[in-house]
Amino acid sequence: MLKRCAKCVLPASYPGITFNQQEVCNYCLAHKRAKPRGKVELLDLVAPYRNNNDGEYDCIVAVSGGRDSAFAAYHAVRVLNLRALAYTYDNGFMPEETRENVKNIVDILGVDHAVEKDEYMKKNVPLILSSWIRKPSPAMIACLCTGCQTGYKRGLVKTAQSNKIPLVITGGGEPQRSFARDLLSISGGRGKKRLSLGLGFSREIVRNPYYIFNPNFFAKFAKEFFYRFSYKFEDFKLVRFFKYIEWDEDVILSVIKKELAWKKPADSKASWRSDCKIHLLRQYLYLETLGFTKNDELISGMVRENMMTREEGLRRLENDNIISQEFLAGLLDELGLDFADLNVALREYKKSD
Repeated sequence: MLKRCAKCVLPASYPGITFNQQEVCNYCLAHKRAKPRGKVELLDLVAPYRNNNDGEYDCIVAVSGGRDSAFAAYHAVRVLNLRALAYTYDNGFMPEETRENVKNIVDILGVDHAVEKDEYMKKNVPLILSSWIRKPSPAMIACLCTGCQTGYKRGLVKTAQSNKIPLVITGGGEPQRSFARDLLSISGGRGKKRLSLGLGFSREIVRNPYYIFNPNFFAKFAKEFFYRFSYKFEDFKLVRFFKYIEWDEDVILSVIKKELAWKKPADSKASWRSDCKIHLLRQYLYLETLGFTKNDELISGMVRENMMTREEGLRRLENDNIISQEFLAGLLDELGLDFADLNVALREYKKSD
């Protein structure tokens, strides 16, 4: 049985985890509760942008079709009373329910909608996954998403600039950290985080040179690295919505289901990050190689923030970490790959681990 923290639900296989004599993990011991800045400060922040713009819109709101972006869009239009332009980056892997969510959000809120479509992910994911299958490594699972942040941020900036929009609003407020960075990094040095990630990536390429045969992979990875870790929205006022409004899963789901007819994809047990098929694939790969997923990380954060008990979190994991084999087989077929080959590679990885 997998050993877990006595306070949250993080397992002993989580990167960098240690336990004290009471079996409480170092992440729980170091945790400090986040306090949102509040609605009043948010209202004051956006007030100068309301109806005070030469363009047609006060703000642009990133709408992925996921639950957080849906709630942020609802709040921007119905609570903050901003003239919003919805922006969606379509990477080619949106579930049908997510497309319906986006359409409902736009139609119900009565806002205009800009969509940036990019075929790079469709071409890139099969190449990276086929290389990964040759030599599985948990550290390289995150690279399946190479190109997504590049396309999303470039499209968002281009759309904001072309419509003369000075205010950008984004969601994403879950209480979780990123173990993917820890897996890839050579060391945990805070001041040398980018260097550590770069060295870790180089190490993985040496271990599995099949990635080199992916055309333009290094250029695309360098761009993704820049847009994910270094890019600044210098020409705009960026508002990360949940820095001001408390992230409350129950409230978010209640509002978006009632007001925006939101629903999670049928293939996903969890409602979190259910807006991309590749996320579910990544969850499966993490589960098979490490014994846990991003859900373990999210739920641990929710336990620390007293949003649920540890017992509730453990029960939740039993549901949220179930990933449909039928869905995965269909996705691999969509990618032009064989699900059986992936599972053979995973079995071999477990034998050698």
